[in-house]
Amino acid sequence: MTRDLADLHDIKERAPDESSTATMRKRRRPPPTTVILLSFLSIPAFASTEYIDTSRLRFLALGDWGGQDLYPYYTEEQWETAQGMARVASAGGISASGGDEHISPAATFVLSLGDNFYWNGIQEDVDEVDVETRFQETFEKVYHHPELQLPWYIIGGNHDYCGDITKQLKFSEDPNTRWSFPDYNHRIVREFSIDRNSPSVKLEIIMIDTIQLAGNICFPPESEFSAEYFEPPPGPSANGQDAVEQAAVTLGWIEDALENSDADYLLVAGHYPIHSACSHGNTPELVNNLDPLLKQYGVTAYLSGHEHCQFHFAHEDMNYFLSGAGHDCCYGSEMKEFLPRGGELKYLLTDSYDYSGSSGVRGGFLSFDVGQSDMVVTVHRESGEALYETVILPRDDLLKSRKGVDDVPIEVE
Repeated sequence: MTRDLADLHDIKERAPDESSTATMRKRRRPPPTTVILLSFLSIPAFASTEYIDTSRLRFLALGDWGGQDLYPYYTEEQWETAQGMARVASAGGISASGGDEHISPAATFVLSLGDNFYWNGIQEDVDEVDVETRFQETFEKVYHHPELQLPWYIIGGNHDYCGDITKQLKFSEDPNTRWSFPDYNHRIVREFSIDRNSPSVKLEIIMIDTIQLAGNICFPPESEFSAEYFEPPPGPSANGQDAVEQAAVTLGWIEDALENSDADYLLVAGHYPIHSACSHGNTPELVNNLDPLLKQYGVTAYLSGHEHCQFHFAHEDMNYFLSGAGHDCCYGSEMKEFLPRGGELKYLLTDSYDYSGSSGVRGGFLSFDVGQSDMVVTVHRESGEALYETVILPRDDLLKSRKGVDDVPIEVE
């Protein structure tokens, strides 16, 4: 009999209540599924650290951008979204924050929030030539713009784990690549100021493997709109005892990273959302085991993908940003009623139902503009046009009021 993460009192003293959205839907069951085995026990220690002379720092984030497994290995929506990312990543233009206007600097890196290669990741039995072809066609040639020749910090998604995830880590071994996937969990630290004599601002982003925390089941493409496909992840016990132990190791590493962070802005980024209004809904394993840690250590925001929609939700002094529209959009919002009570759904971009096209949006991503007094978070559609903007305060101020201010939703025509 296997044990879930919450039962491992000897490994991590944490036993939260279980919850599930399994009874919320009654749809057609899909064809047989494949359970992917996670059998690596490791404690990651990789961190990308850099000091920059600048008054503000910008970066982009997107999830679920991984093209398709048939020629031409990308989607039209993915291609369009890449053009919009390049426009937003470039320097110039006026941006407002805290009532003050400033020239927007160029983006310095990109966060990839998982599902990097659809439908089933990079397969184990594919030869090296085909692996390189897929990497070039889905990633390099789509995001070819000079403005996007930046470090791309990667985490794995559920579709990536349906292939050989280690092949994606190996892409990082090329010294000339912008693909940075040093381990399943890793950290990004950027410290910056106008000059070395001025107070500095520290940004830390903890990139976490939520498949290790919440488990995964692989589905064939034809089951995408079935009831079971949209069920929450099954928990690590579905992937075997090694996976249960790995989940405890990963959660311990996350807590250590949170506890030791002195960043002014502390972000955590994973593939699965903690809370979601879209078709998959909340992730019980993360609600029970991860969310309390983020709140305990005053995390500024949690970023995720997985859902092919975009939203901003605030609950109990935490901000949750979701952007999983890197290669198409949009899911419906049928799970909105299951968001936790007392929270505020500040922004939501969905179709009326899955891929109805009612929103008119074909893709999207997020941008972050970080300064000493605030962090501006913007939701963009595939063209780069801003749909929504909010301002988040640094952690010192968040101890007094951990809420976004000046939320500006922008109508989608």
